[in-house]
Amino acid sequence: MSIIPIIGLSVGALGLLYAIYLARWVLRQNPGTEKMVFISNAIATGARAYLFRQYRTLSILLIILAVVIYVAVDMTKGLPGLTAIGFVVGALGSMLAGYLGMYVTTRSASRVAQAAADGGMGKALLVSWRAGAVMGLSLASVALLLISGFYLIFRSVTPGEWATPLVALGFGASLVTLFMRVGGGIYTKAADLGADLVGKIEAGIPEDDPRNPGVIADNVGDNVGDVAGMAADVYESYIVTVTAAIFLADILGLSSAYIEGVILIASLALIATFVGVNLLRTKNVKNPMSSISFAIYVTIALSIILFFAGVFALGLGVVEAIAMALSAALGAIVAPLVVKITDYYTSYNYRPVKEIAEQTKISPATVIVTGYGIGLTSAVPTLLVIVAVLGISYAIGFSAFHVTGFGSYGPYLAGIFGTALASVGLLAIAGIIITADSYGPVSDNANGVVEMAGLPESVRNITDVFDSIGNTTKATTKGYAVTSAALAALVLFIALMFEIMKSMAQILNQQLVSLLTGSASNTSIITQISIINPNVLVGAFIGVMIVYFFTSRTLTAVGRTAMEIAEEIRRQFREKPGILEWKEQPDYARVVDIATRRALREFLLPGLVVIVVPLATGFILGWQALAGLILGALVSGVPRALLMANSGAAWDNAKKYIELQGLKKTEQHKAAVVGDTVGDPFKDTSGPSLNPLIKVLNTLSVVFAFAIVSANVYMAIALTGLLPF
Repeated sequence: MSIIPIIGLSVGALGLLYAIYLARWVLRQNPGTEKMVFISNAIATGARAYLFRQYRTLSILLIILAVVIYVAVDMTKGLPGLTAIGFVVGALGSMLAGYLGMYVTTRSASRVAQAAADGGMGKALLVSWRAGAVMGLSLASVALLLISGFYLIFRSVTPGEWATPLVALGFGASLVTLFMRVGGGIYTKAADLGADLVGKIEAGIPEDDPRNPGVIADNVGDNVGDVAGMAADVYESYIVTVTAAIFLADILGLSSAYIEGVILIASLALIATFVGVNLLRTKNVKNPMSSISFAIYVTIALSIILFFAGVFALGLGVVEAIAMALSAALGAIVAPLVVKITDYYTSYNYRPVKEIAEQTKISPATVIVTGYGIGLTSAVPTLLVIVAVLGISYAIGFSAFHVTGFGSYGPYLAGIFGTALASVGLLAIAGIIITADSYGPVSDNANGVVEMAGLPESVRNITDVFDSIGNTTKATTKGYAVTSAALAALVLFIALMFEIMKSMAQILNQQLVSLLTGSASNTSIITQISIINPNVLVGAFIGVMIVYFFTSRTLTAVGRTAMEIAEEIRRQFREKPGILEWKEQPDYARVVDIATRRALREFLLPGLVVIVVPLATGFILGWQALAGLILGALVSGVPRALLMANSGAAWDNAKKYIELQGLKKTEQHKAAVVGDTVGDPFKDTSGPSLNPLIKVLNTLSVVFAFAIVSANVYMAIALTGLLPF
């Protein structure tokens, strides 16, 4: 047995222990006054209640799907339930990753606020950063533990059929993430929108004012959406990307050195993250963003150094080892590039957001138009980076790796594995990226606690800076998540094609290479996914329709839920006039309950569509239509996710820019608030939800590929007597 999976298990366990240590350190900090503790506990209670209700709702669907997978996949292939087990464990891991981070971050806000009051910016930065690190380290560690452990188990139990159950691990994680992203996104933005519409715009009270009945629900939403949702998103991207690379290496017949090299790259990056988390500069800090960026860049640089030092332990040739490290390093370099691009289009330090702020002098309409246009433009450089990475990593793999048994197709397939390694390099550094992301909602909640608890203006000045930087870190992480989704989906798409060919070869008792090259038939399997194939085009349009339906449904769900929340806040102001005069206590729990019930009701339909439609397409129209569906969703979904995430963040920071200029309660500020209100569901609901959607379509298709191909073959023979190719 190779030692590398053992290293993966050990590093994952060490990371989880370190996350527990940081959590205990954060929770030992001073939680502040009795009022601050009350507010923090209310947020934590609301977030926990929402997650548990969501998990209970999801558990029914997960049990049903696990049974379907067992019958359609495990029984058909003669596996001892491993695919169903992988699916369930992947789903439970996603739930655990979301809960662990949310547990600490919801209890950190009051501690960050008190740290700002006691120790200034440096102390507050350390507390908020370590709270975020609990999420980042938990996510990467749990993912690495599951991948390494299940790789060992599956290879031991079923040596010939272990790769598909490993992909099922990613399917379970993706599916739970999809529902967490949709439900959490609807919750957070509906609560935010309803609270802002009635509080800031109608009643004219400040954001996070304790008189607003929706303010606790808004802060709860920051955690269930931006912490639990984002954590689950990147966690499943991590698992999907790493398992897809392992799956692809296995199907291509690469040696175990290549397969386990994927686990080694993930382990080395997590070791680098341990170092990076501790390199945050907090003494005499004036610009927290510079300290955060320094920690991220050092982690990435150290990861790349470790990649080049570690791959030689795999026993590969010098050229292959260097190419493997270079491909992974290329992926790691993508992260700061995407972060910088996103920062440029979403930070008020640069021209695009200032241009939106200038439009507030004219009207809210021009604010919306300009922000939408900047969102469209922002997708272009990120897509160019993705294209460049695909091209360069493909060229590296084409030149250096050797895939045997596929004749002239070998070099092309080797190039695809190079791209898979670049995707792994990008996701391997997820721990430090999520640390920076989770810092955002912690800081946002801390700002709310300062306002609600009535702390001095000097403390608010510190948390205002943190809140603004948190908006930027959350925005940049969304860009990172979209990019990782695109690369992971492309790798999974290639893996799907080979799983289809492998399944067809098993059913027809042919060699895989004959289906690839066409030597056993008039055409090869590969040529059947040409764009001139009507089935592929039909599938592509279905994929685009899924993206548009999903986006529409999540946006309108926010509107419907926000309307009910706004009406409840108006009712409380109307029936309890003493609230605005500080004489009566708002009913926070009522608004939290409305947001929870509506979010859970609204998230089921779009989630079920993503499961049912691709399966129906594959079984009824055939695997070519399914391949087209995935391509259509990928090509339309990635640019739309970038557009929505970046335009929403740009509108948000344009409002911040106006406020920093001292223009609150002016017509300019009102115009900026309108833009921010429109942008909230863009950046925190619909845009981020497209990431897991793309990956659910892929992982679902890989897991059910054998069942779909079997149905296609037997249906074609029954109807025409001909094979479906």
